Amino acid sequence: MGEKLYSFDELNDQAQVTSIKDFSRFYVKCYRGNNMELLSQVSDQSMLWQINEEAYRNKYEALEHAAKDTITYCNHSYKKLLSQLDMKYLANGSSECPWEEWYDKKYQSIPDGI
Repeated sequence: MGEKLYSFDELNDQAQVTSIKDFSRFYVKCYRGNNMELLSQVSDQSMLWQINEEAYRNKYEALEHAAKDTITYCNHSYKKLLSQLDMKYLANGSSECPWEEWYDKKYQSIPDGI
């Protein structure tokens, strides 16, 4: 049997830091690739606006630098967003699967013609 999985809100503070750090790189890649359709399906868009604004300010920076800056200025927004996404985590904050795999599964589940 595998390890127990947790929702973002069930993680301790250090595990949340780990999950935000991992997710921020994925988020900035999606933002830079104009590939925000699935991430923007959350009910409260306000946190996306804040993260996107910071990602835009860092559009010419390296991915790692941009991701780090979005965490510095948008940590609360990342917490709100990750609370709404349906990813599960290990106790250390690592996501159940890579974010790219999560995205691909979500994308493949969209019915044709939409």
